[in-house]
Amino acid sequence: MIRIYSIGLILLTALLLLPFTVFAQKIRVQGTATYNGIRPLPNVSISLDGSYDGATTDDKGRFTFETEENGPFKLIARVAGFVDVAQPIELNGATTVVATIVFTTKAVTLNDVTVRPRLFDLTDKNKYTVMSPLDVLTTATDGNITSALRTLPGAQPVGESGDLFVRGGTGTETRVYIDGLLVNNFTYSSPSNMAARSRFAPGMFKGTFFSTGGYSAQYGQALSSALVLETEDLPVKSSAELTLSPVMAGATLEKLSRDKKTVYGGGISHTSLRLYNLLAPATVLFTKTPRYWDGNGFVRRQFSNGGMLKFFVNGGLSDVGLDRPNLDYEGVVNNIRLTNRNLYTNLTYRRNLNRGWKWQAGLSYNYNTDLTNVAARVDGGLRADSLVRQADRSALWQARSVVSKLILARTRLHVGTELQRVSEQRNDSRNVDTFLAQFAETESYLTDRLSARIGLRFEYASVLRKANVAPRLALGYSTGTNGLLSVSYGRFYQKPERQFLWQTTDIGYTNADHYIASYQQLANDRTFRAEGFFKRYNHLIRTTPNLDNGGWGYARGVEVFFRDKKSIKGVDYWLSYSFLDTKRLFLDYPTVVQPSFAARHTASAVVKRFFSAVQTNIGLSYTYGSGRPYVNPNRPVEAFMTDRTPPYHNLGLSIAHLMSVRKAQSVLVLTVSNALGNRQVFGYTYSTRHPERREAIVPTNNPFVFVGLFVTLGADRRQEIINSQL
Repeated sequence: MIRIYSIGLILLTALLLLPFTVFAQKIRVQGTATYNGIRPLPNVSISLDGSYDGATTDDKGRFTFETEENGPFKLIARVAGFVDVAQPIELNGATTVVATIVFTTKAVTLNDVTVRPRLFDLTDKNKYTVMSPLDVLTTATDGNITSALRTLPGAQPVGESGDLFVRGGTGTETRVYIDGLLVNNFTYSSPSNMAARSRFAPGMFKGTFFSTGGYSAQYGQALSSALVLETEDLPVKSSAELTLSPVMAGATLEKLSRDKKTVYGGGISHTSLRLYNLLAPATVLFTKTPRYWDGNGFVRRQFSNGGMLKFFVNGGLSDVGLDRPNLDYEGVVNNIRLTNRNLYTNLTYRRNLNRGWKWQAGLSYNYNTDLTNVAARVDGGLRADSLVRQADRSALWQARSVVSKLILARTRLHVGTELQRVSEQRNDSRNVDTFLAQFAETESYLTDRLSARIGLRFEYASVLRKANVAPRLALGYSTGTNGLLSVSYGRFYQKPERQFLWQTTDIGYTNADHYIASYQQLANDRTFRAEGFFKRYNHLIRTTPNLDNGGWGYARGVEVFFRDKKSIKGVDYWLSYSFLDTKRLFLDYPTVVQPSFAARHTASAVVKRFFSAVQTNIGLSYTYGSGRPYVNPNRPVEAFMTDRTPPYHNLGLSIAHLMSVRKAQSVLVLTVSNALGNRQVFGYTYSTRHPERREAIVPTNNPFVFVGLFVTLGADRRQEIINSQL
């Protein structure tokens, strides 16, 4: 395996040196984009189909970019509120090519949340479920990315955690990527049984792409799903943003250079629930009100050769303290204090190479530390002799390189390498892992209607001293201009969680086989998707009687999604339903049962209406989840996990009012989570000494109300926001 690892390092180095090869002749593409040939359209995304080359129009509808492509291409133009334009263009060696883009029809596609009938092209995220930043803001009543995604099929309403639980998988089986690079600790750290928010604001991403299974060989180490986030490119203008609310305050500056090739800036924000909890006391007794400080900086540069360089850094610290009754000892309270420090950096570069090759590379570093103190409080005072300290530290270095090329006219090849160096420590226990992955994938149009994606991924983890090979296959058949029937298979591996590796490294990967069949249709501003799936889990971690890979399980189900922006004028709504049959034998489970994080039935309904006269968007979202099983120690073994929590009901309200003061765009937002105040119970904590004692696990704030004012100076995006709601 050492030899394989060395070969991987050599290949990675070679791929990183590819940009120093000779480049082809550049051609300048320029022009304008208008509505009906009269009104210039700003913020139009212009790109050459199948390449990284493109630009965004300025406030006068003008665009320009350079490319090294040659031959016939399609120039793709997209902007919120209009039908995409695909215009033929001939790149035949001329130094300058002029194109005029004319939009004539309001959108008949769903440009916020949709799965479009395209099987592949890994650079085309239309095969994922997509959410825009505004969609997150107007759907999630807490403004959180993962909360908005829970309204989509496949995701479970697990309210006691900030992680995404998908199709019978645990929260750790969903991985998050920013610009192709893995992100650990995507959410803030929090005490057990308390949901945590994302560290990253929705507005920093131009797309939130959610795959519930069967994802590309480009990604790995996730048994259930992948959440892929793509950061913004270059803006049209410089801007400054200010956020004010009773619970948070923040400011962000984005400065565009005179040549419109470089943007740089940063921001800072502070969140505190102190005032909120004074007005509406939480369900827990905070001794230190949750407080978060975050800061970030970024630089993005578009080079004259068409290359795009992005650098991003985000740092944060948080602090929370609370008292929880000790169920084992009457009159004793556990005082918990958690302090977190986190740093994430991301550097990516993409460009065209000679002979039609595309290249994308990235480096990232992620550091996180959690310091937890637990002490017994008796008669109002802390007992010093009861103090228990725990320090969790982790660091992740990652390098990644991917090259692609169109071969055989109808097939695109992707080849990539990634290398990770992971260090994880808890007090005196420490593990260091060097993880290598290499993958190759082809995407082919076999006929005009039949397409295929075939991938193979190799992985090696030094901490396990084991390698694996994961095949991926997908076939798609177009039933017409609006429909797609597809089937896919994939094997997915994941390393055991760190708390198990601290105990022993004589264990192996867990794995899951995904089988998926789906049909989707997109036409006349309506989307319909039905999907059936089966997952087989192998070598899951068991902790009793010994720590080993003796666990297994399965998940199967059906999901339906329907979105309609056509039937009711001015109204956008979607409905989703998921049926899940899943069982597992893992951890300390004595038998194969439905796990505590899985609900058999989940459903969501989201409806939005933008009132142009008052420039106000009103949205309602309702989520239902059937009762989830939980462990009741008073039951015999044969009745393990037979108890159920009450059904989950959550009605959310969001109101966003657009205002304008001279050149300042302002959005006043009001959101309410669980507006009806339903009692939500996620499970129970039992005493080990006295099993008759228990405490319900409930939301920290129920309901939760947020009021905030978002002000933007510089780039006026009010029309863009209005169009996205039409």
